[in-house]
Amino acid sequence: MRILHTSDWHLGKLLEGNSRLNEQEKFINDFANVVRENDVDMVIIAGDIYDTSNPPAKAEALFCKALEDISDGGERCVVVIAGNHDNPDRLTSVIPLASENGIIILGTPQDVPITGKFSGFEIVNSKESYFEVRIKNETACVIALPYPSEKRLNDIIFESFDEEEMQRSYSEKIKDMLDKLSKNYREDTINILTSHLYVNGGETCSSERPIQLGGSLAVNLSDIPDTVQ
Repeated sequence: MRILHTSDWHLGKLLEGNSRLNEQEKFINDFANVVRENDVDMVIIAGDIYDTSNPPAKAEALFCKALEDISDGGERCVVVIAGNHDNPDRLTSVIPLASENGIIILGTPQDVPITGKFSGFEIVNSKESYFEVRIKNETACVIALPYPSEKRLNDIIFESFDEEEMQRSYSEKIKDMLDKLSKNYREDTINILTSHLYVNGGETCSSERPIQLGGSLAVNLSDIPDTVQ
């Protein structure tokens, strides 16, 4: 199974007040060509599709065009999860149209992917932030966890304002979620985890504009299930 991962498109981003939509459109056209030329089976777009929670209409139109081109009318499985820059409601507003081609769009950790048979694949099972997809003669079990802030988890994680305690509580919460979901993995399946997370020890680039202040919302690398391939 050929899987291509991308993220952080930041559609609608301005550079010194100038729109970058033209170059972003060129990138998406090139990306779609790479997908087709390499006969990719599944494309995973792991968050920060937009640069702001209120993207311009042209950015949303470009995203819809990208989904149409990449999915190829349901021939190819496409998975999209929200990042910290994305508004989950705005991102998932296109689901009624996207689902016709089997495109999975998840805005919050509580979202459940669609199921059904499409031209080139079949989504056979799903639950919150998880699905199984059959492509050709292979099955992939996919944990797809959108950006899990305390607000989007709709759960009280922090009982203390101590930074170390907040860090520990958050990482343990995500570990618990991932451990439960990873129990769906099997030896005869392709086992995938995609999310939009800060991981302790990781680095951000200079162009990344922080949304969450401080280092509390990060996951320890050791808390990622070792059954992920």
